[in-house]
Amino acid sequence: MRITRAVLAMVVVLSVGVPAGAAHAASPFTVVNGSIQAATGTPRPSSGTHATLWHNASYATIDVRGAGQLVVGAIGDHCDGWPTLRVKVGGDPIGEVTISSATEYGGYPVGGELPEGLHHVRIELVNDRYTGVCDRNAHLGYVRTQPPPSVDPRFTFAVVPDTQEEVLSAGDTRLRQRVDWLVAQRTPLDLRFVTHSGDVVNYDTPNHVQYERARAALRPLETAGMPYTLAVGNHDTQAAGPNGELRSPAGQLLRDTAVFNRYFTTRRFGEVGGQFEAGKVDNAFATYVAGGVRWLVLSLELWPRRAAVAWAQSVVAAHPQHNVVVVTHHYLESDGAIGQSAGYGSTSPQYLFDNLVGRYPNVRFVFSGHTGTAASRVDTGVHGNQIYSFLQAFHSRRTNPVRLVEIDTAADSLRTWIYAPHTDEEFPAHQRTYVGLDLIR
Repeated sequence: MRITRAVLAMVVVLSVGVPAGAAHAASPFTVVNGSIQAATGTPRPSSGTHATLWHNASYATIDVRGAGQLVVGAIGDHCDGWPTLRVKVGGDPIGEVTISSATEYGGYPVGGELPEGLHHVRIELVNDRYTGVCDRNAHLGYVRTQPPPSVDPRFTFAVVPDTQEEVLSAGDTRLRQRVDWLVAQRTPLDLRFVTHSGDVVNYDTPNHVQYERARAALRPLETAGMPYTLAVGNHDTQAAGPNGELRSPAGQLLRDTAVFNRYFTTRRFGEVGGQFEAGKVDNAFATYVAGGVRWLVLSLELWPRRAAVAWAQSVVAAHPQHNVVVVTHHYLESDGAIGQSAGYGSTSPQYLFDNLVGRYPNVRFVFSGHTGTAASRVDTGVHGNQIYSFLQAFHSRRTNPVRLVEIDTAADSLRTWIYAPHTDEEFPAHQRTYVGLDLIR
């Protein structure tokens, strides 16, 4: 009854911060403008009491020790809707929960993961309602921390090298066979995403047949819901003419990617977070969570324009808690050195290292193709972070290599190898293992 609520309000206001009722001293809550009452519902809280909040000025406090996400156990009284609780830790709001049962003190998780320690929690009723027919109240049974769910620290992603030789004829099934194999390995490898380091096709034709073949070959990734991204290589632009011959003026045609973007849109990739130019995948990023840590895969145009590098800087700076994977068509040379030439583009791979890759502490990996077979190197950024770079190109006319990268976040390690499913062929000379990645968590 509303009269009862008014009487209780006067009593508790006179003893602000003190649990009401000596008979319920076992309650873990301190209540202001509310009351401690005998628990009802199932299961009954272990204290045998719950803290009742019946006004927007009502709140309860409790100290909780531990790490993990907070869980509020509560029931509520429905009155044209259920009660909503705002939860604060150390005075800062961490979220709101709406109670949805009058009998079950089911746990309602709220906020992010808290570190180990003692946390002062305040819970407020924010949507009180009373009509004379019904009365919306909340009854708190417990608050505890819930450890994060167990995370499998080991997962894999795949980097597909230049596939321009695989789309020249209708009878060449290597690209589709590689994609089908990756989809089949999704569970055995715990494969989380796929990226391509450029030169998806060899050159454009009036009927765009190579793009048609590439799109059809990649479709099983989309059907399976496997996120993927593509870097744009020089052969994916209008700079590459019939038989892959260089057209002129190459520099201007290098940025003509209209056909590529017609066949490979951001919508097809599924998890693209943003682009430098609207509707174009030439410079785009996608974010993932795998192994319990956050990842950002940044695909950059070949020999990028300075404006594109500046955009990439803003993306990396805006995601300091993500481990960044940069994918661009030309970065390492065949001997593992960082490229010094801008080709017929705007900037060199060295410019990219100086202004992006080596400049931010959360850049971890770079993958590229374009030249040579396979290579790798380790550099140190200006913040002391190690940067692991890998080349894979091959330009094979007989098989279909793919680089597989296994990350173990618990061991802070990387293992990478190259495998060609078409010929069931391994390339042991290009296996690498690194430990002490110093991943951001």
